[in-house]
Amino acid sequence: MFKNAGEKLKITANGLFWLIVVCGTIDGIYVASQTDASGLLIIPITILSAWVTSLVLYAVGDMCENIDLMRSNMYTVTTVMEKRFPDLAEEDPGDIVSEDNNDEAGNSTEE
Repeated sequence: MFKNAGEKLKITANGLFWLIVVCGTIDGIYVASQTDASGLLIIPITILSAWVTSLVLYAVGDMCENIDLMRSNMYTVTTVMEKRFPDLAEEDPGDIVSEDNNDEAGNSTEE
């Protein structure tokens, strides 16, 4: 269900666009038939808002796909770089020993 969320968001954006366009067009025609022709202004406003909403949702889906692609390539790139340039490999934070001038009792050695 949660695998490949980017592609699902992009499909949802496409479906949502067409759903809003169809429902907005039907609503615009209905309002125009009940009142005056100014109800037809609903149709272009609905199409524009559907486009903007779907564009944002599609962009988020595209970013999800790109991040998944970058994540899948990151391990390969870092592994190759660490083998090729071992001096550039980051040290594990647990390996770094704090160098203070205190002995085990907490007394300063410099006085």
